[in-house]
Amino acid sequence: MHGIHEVTMTISPRFRLASLVLAGILSLAAGPPDYKTPGKDWGKGPVKWIMTDEEEKEWKKLRTDEERAAFVKSFWEKRDPTPGTPENEYQVIFWKKVEEAEKAFKTQTTDYGSLTDRGRVYLLIGPPAKMDKDTRGHIIWIYEPNEILGITTRFELMFAAGQQNPLLLDRKRLEEYVAAHPETRGIGWKIPGAQVAEATPDVPTAPTRKPEEDLSPESKRQIPILESLLAKGSGPTAVPFEVAFDYYAAADGTTLTVVTVEAPREAAHGSGDAALQPFARLEPATEGKPVNLTGDRPFLPAPLNEAPPASYTYQSRHNLPPGSYRLAVVVEDKVVPGQVGTLVRTIDVPDFRSKELNLSSVSLLSGFTRLDPNPGPDDKAHAGPYVLGSFRLVPRATLVLQKGEAVTFYYQVYNPAPNPASGRPSLESTVTFFLKDGAGWKRYRPPLVRQLTGQVDLYAIDLKDLLAPNQPLPADFKMEMKLADKIAGKEQNREVVFTVR
Repeated sequence: MHGIHEVTMTISPRFRLASLVLAGILSLAAGPPDYKTPGKDWGKGPVKWIMTDEEEKEWKKLRTDEERAAFVKSFWEKRDPTPGTPENEYQVIFWKKVEEAEKAFKTQTTDYGSLTDRGRVYLLIGPPAKMDKDTRGHIIWIYEPNEILGITTRFELMFAAGQQNPLLLDRKRLEEYVAAHPETRGIGWKIPGAQVAEATPDVPTAPTRKPEEDLSPESKRQIPILESLLAKGSGPTAVPFEVAFDYYAAADGTTLTVVTVEAPREAAHGSGDAALQPFARLEPATEGKPVNLTGDRPFLPAPLNEAPPASYTYQSRHNLPPGSYRLAVVVEDKVVPGQVGTLVRTIDVPDFRSKELNLSSVSLLSGFTRLDPNPGPDDKAHAGPYVLGSFRLVPRATLVLQKGEAVTFYYQVYNPAPNPASGRPSLESTVTFFLKDGAGWKRYRPPLVRQLTGQVDLYAIDLKDLLAPNQPLPADFKMEMKLADKIAGKEQNREVVFTVR
């Protein structure tokens, strides 16, 4: 009699182990999934974070590589901010961010940092303004209003604690944000403009953009103080400080205005830079809304190793329409209640929108750092005050140098004429030092002449090399800067006065 027999096989542990080893070898031989090529693994890669629900359903229906290739082509075309040009800028930036996420979030349990929850958030929203931890060890990513990232309101995302790949706890909040901002998925995405037009021959014009106003209780406390100070025209001077202003062309046609406050360290009573709290207000002389540099920490302190030897340095900045402004600055002593320093001044914000040769202000620095040209998502050195292009710069507000320091200066060049053959400008910088001699100035040392390789001039000369061996101190110096455009035959001039003690 023939029938169907159930056959039971017992697999030995040795055979099972050999099978697992063989499967591992075959997996390694196949290599890691190719998430860029439009094959069957493409939709499982980092692009899954930017797929819409409709696109995900459509992708799952595809069965052939030809269908998948057509889908991927259409997928990126929807996200091309400049159709008809050779390059899809969104696609290029997306894959660059994937590489950054792979490096930043790779762990012992995964090589694909872009597929983790942190990688997902980074690809959709970008790097946080800062990170923190709560009492339970949860990791908190904090996002502040940011013109480049398109964030208009402050919000936080929390990740679980104590894991190799921390899980996102605020998943619903992220999904709600992405649903309300389709540009996070590349839909309607626009090319982010650089805040400062550094090392470019042209400064494009665009509508002025402003970050959201700080409405915190601390800001509401500070604003009436500043309004009263502006109305009176002057105030207490119990806390001594100096203020410097630097101006740079911005990509949207405004002027990036950098306000640097410098106070002697002795004013902090040995309690560190947190003992002093600067805040400020700028009121346009004609029409326009006042700008408040107020809140819990509107001016950020510079690291001690980059600040002048005996000072604390604080900085805030804002993009302003060119014109005249009345400025009020207050520095509160947080150790001695009621003790403050104040300053009221009128400043003229220059207009860099002309296509003529022009220079930014010349900033005298206490320190600078060249930044990594390819920062990762957690590299905070590239964000916030003190950063201009590829440099971190700490300006001086008190222009008094010690003889063991260096004279370091920085400025940007706008709209030089290009060489017809190479397309590059030909710029010559001449720096001449003068010594105060009675009521006049006497030339000190031969001029320093250099050919610039770009449109940024950052240079330092040690005072021990500048000063004559028998030079009496203190002494006042003037540094005259002449920038010559050798192709156009035009010049721009600036000067900076400082004291050496």
